[in-house]
Amino acid sequence: MSWSSIINQSRVKELLINSLKRERLAHAYLFSGPEGVGKYAMAIELAKIVNCEKRGTESCGACPNCLKFNTLQNPNVKLIHSLPVGKNEKAGEDPLEKISDDEIHLIQEQLNLKAQNPYHPIVIPRANNIKVNSIREIRRASSLSAFGSGKKVFIVIDAESMNDEASNALLKTLEEPHANTLLILTTSRPDSLLTTITSRCQLIRFDPLSDRTIAEALIEQKGIDTDRAKAIARLSNGSYSRALQYMDTFHFDRQKFAIEFLRTLLFKSRKILLSEIDKIIAEYQKPEIRDLLCLMQQWLHDAMLFQQGVNSECTDQIDESHKKFISYYPNWNYASACESIERAVSLFDKNVYIPLILLNLSIELKEHIGASSIVNS
Repeated sequence: MSWSSIINQSRVKELLINSLKRERLAHAYLFSGPEGVGKYAMAIELAKIVNCEKRGTESCGACPNCLKFNTLQNPNVKLIHSLPVGKNEKAGEDPLEKISDDEIHLIQEQLNLKAQNPYHPIVIPRANNIKVNSIREIRRASSLSAFGSGKKVFIVIDAESMNDEASNALLKTLEEPHANTLLILTTSRPDSLLTTITSRCQLIRFDPLSDRTIAEALIEQKGIDTDRAKAIARLSNGSYSRALQYMDTFHFDRQKFAIEFLRTLLFKSRKILLSEIDKIIAEYQKPEIRDLLCLMQQWLHDAMLFQQGVNSECTDQIDESHKKFISYYPNWNYASACESIERAVSLFDKNVYIPLILLNLSIELKEHIGASSIVNS
């Protein structure tokens, strides 16, 4: 990896490079921004630079310390992330000690994928929280000397996953930082962190990636054809991680299903709607249902642009289903409908009951369409 391997985020790169030039790195950073925009990629590159034997503002990629980052094996860097709770696990124990062998193997697989691709999201069943034992390990390990001339770097992935006990344990470390250590927290939900934690970190905000940036990355790095890359980028909502997931699972017929479900939300009886919701929950995982809503939102957004006469790459995707929908509902508030779907999508990260999310969305969408505009479709 190098700065150039991180997609965009030039503002953040410049800020960190200037800090490196002045030798004024903070002892703790909070990298905040939407999911999948490069927070972890930036964190691992910064860790690589401060441990590079060349001691510059960019990693050389060739020294022994840099090469160890290719497999995340550098002894000066430790990743902290959500883990399953082991059977009869007690405070003070190694966070991996009571986890099953199968779970250990899965964790290693996920970390290998993360080493190969910093935009890969770590997915581990039953790993709902960052454990207090993992955070206490930071305090213990930070008291040890760094390997060679580098720094001890601790990267807490999705820091909002810490429970109260883990958060309080981290606060103690932040209040009494050890020399020659660097702590980097990444989060897409900074409001979920204790204010006493955020106040002790230097906050760096990451921006969503543009559709053009994501499409170009898919074309250059993954060899995807231009039209498919543009379509996936438009659905990724500024997240390269999400775009990579769509690259593996994306099918254009999913959008047809999304539109059918939109019509169910709008016009079917409550009984039919509940039946369809039960079917979706039985057949799809939570992230897939969220993606379904994102497909609906993008489709409505394109329809809105077309209705308003906006000429853009988005309106090139307009088909007969858009035109028919627009002709039936010329007075519908498409912007408000898109906002309603956006709010519904945000609730998926807050563990709100999914049927309730979809039922409330149905009510809101019906309000936006207006009774006088409804005809059979």
